[in-house]
Amino acid sequence: MKRFIKWLAVIFVIIFVFIFFVYLVIDALLDTEPYVSSNSYLEMTISGDIPEYEPHDALEDYIRGRALDFRKIRESLKMAQADERIKGIVMHIGFVRSGFGKLQELQQLIRKFQLSGKKIIAHLDYGMPRDYYLASACDSVFLSPGGNLFMTGLAGEISFYKGFLEKIGVEADFEHVGEYKNAPDTYTRQSMSDYQRKVVNAIFDARFESLVSTISTNRKIDPDSVQYFIENISIFTPEEALASKLIDGIKYREELDRQFEDNDELSAAVSASDYASIDPSSAGLKEKERMAVVYCSGTITDGEDGSDPYFGQTVGADRLIRDLKRAAESASIKAIILRIDSPGGSSLAADKIWYAVKEAAKKKPLVASISDLGASGGYYIAAAADTILAQDLSLVGSIGVFIGKFSLKGLYQKLDINNELIKRGKNAAVFSLNSKFTDSERQIIRRVITDFYRKFVSMVAERRKKTYNEIDHIARGRVWDGQQGVKIDLIDLSGGMDEAVDIAKKLAGIADDSGIHLVYYPRSRSLLGRYLSSISIVDRLNKNPLHMLENFLRGLNMQPLALMPFRIEPE
Repeated sequence: MKRFIKWLAVIFVIIFVFIFFVYLVIDALLDTEPYVSSNSYLEMTISGDIPEYEPHDALEDYIRGRALDFRKIRESLKMAQADERIKGIVMHIGFVRSGFGKLQELQQLIRKFQLSGKKIIAHLDYGMPRDYYLASACDSVFLSPGGNLFMTGLAGEISFYKGFLEKIGVEADFEHVGEYKNAPDTYTRQSMSDYQRKVVNAIFDARFESLVSTISTNRKIDPDSVQYFIENISIFTPEEALASKLIDGIKYREELDRQFEDNDELSAAVSASDYASIDPSSAGLKEKERMAVVYCSGTITDGEDGSDPYFGQTVGADRLIRDLKRAAESASIKAIILRIDSPGGSSLAADKIWYAVKEAAKKKPLVASISDLGASGGYYIAAAADTILAQDLSLVGSIGVFIGKFSLKGLYQKLDINNELIKRGKNAAVFSLNSKFTDSERQIIRRVITDFYRKFVSMVAERRKKTYNEIDHIARGRVWDGQQGVKIDLIDLSGGMDEAVDIAKKLAGIADDSGIHLVYYPRSRSLLGRYLSSISIVDRLNKNPLHMLENFLRGLNMQPLALMPFRIEPE
């Protein structure tokens, strides 16, 4: 029997090695550059959340198609600007769900591309407010004959679950430091607090002002007219949009290739997701020095990157720290850019990352570039950088912390479940799901989060060269936009990745005209690797619904969270 098991193990290893070898061969064969003819135009589809960065894997790209993340969009625009084979760009925009910080940066990249003298055309099937906000930066905007343009303004909804939780016998019990640190309000209240309403209204005022002024400037329409369109017409037919000069034509997307015909020579479309894989040298760009771009995208947790049913995409502290060390120790890397798009998360994980950022900054110039979000734990790690940049409409700050738990006692009673507690130590059951905090437990919880808040404020005060009271005054859990962040000195400069690269070049003593090759972290993680790692996840799935609820709530209970107090989802 033992001999049989040994032979079975050997056969399994041989099969695994063979599969892995075949995978490597296929990966190498598929990882080729696309052909770009001399009269091509770039075709770019922008929709959905627009992830910051998706590590490249040729086999996965072949099976699922290449993901067009923000990195690829940026690189495609920069290469197309210099590439003589590319005559222009058609940007198909639809149902964009990214934040306004990313949309602002995309507009800036479009304007830089236009400096080449090449045309960039936007096409909309249905133009929602964020879609049109972005499209308005292009040279021309076309709308499908069967579509509509929605100039409806901006809206968002915040849900409150206290009443629902009470109905099923669940009570939320949370403590926080800072009157604006109201993330638990969604479970402990039935409506917005005055503090939350103040911040949310300020954010919407800034975004609406930007929406009106940007469309007015880009389309050369009086701001009052833009305001009138939003308030009184809201939804335009293609003909109405054309008559109001909001668009330049009514066309199907298939008709747009004619915009780039040269002496009756038909132009050829090149997918932007494919084009981003070409060597920059073939586009006429010379990249001499190397910089690392380390991504922190998602809710901050311990361990490796992944996903969570509540927090969505997560960034693992272990992975991020490992990549920061690699970049800092690489002899060829001249500087590091920490690209952040995070609402925060675990305070412990954020503190570990903060230390790694601080240590990396001792070895290489390190610049933090905030995309849509650099709030709470996301700002915590940015504060260790030499310089912090964000867009005017990025969300930053939220210096604060909260901690709490859910009591399922009422739910257990409804289900006729009896729990008997045995403990040694007055506060041993502090995170029990069968009770709210006792007075003694609440006292130690308050001490823990107050200590962390003081550490957070003190660290920011030291890094920003301010007093504790100066930072405490603008902290208290409050979320600021990037423009306000610059005014109160939480942010050094407004800007995106391009500006971060320019600052990193200066800090590293690199000549202004020197080309930069960006090395991205995390490095490619293969489809095969993701498949193998997912096998253990199946084993951990608990099919008992009550156990799944308990495990989910325990995940929220067990640690102080430096997390942004609300999410603004697209209308």
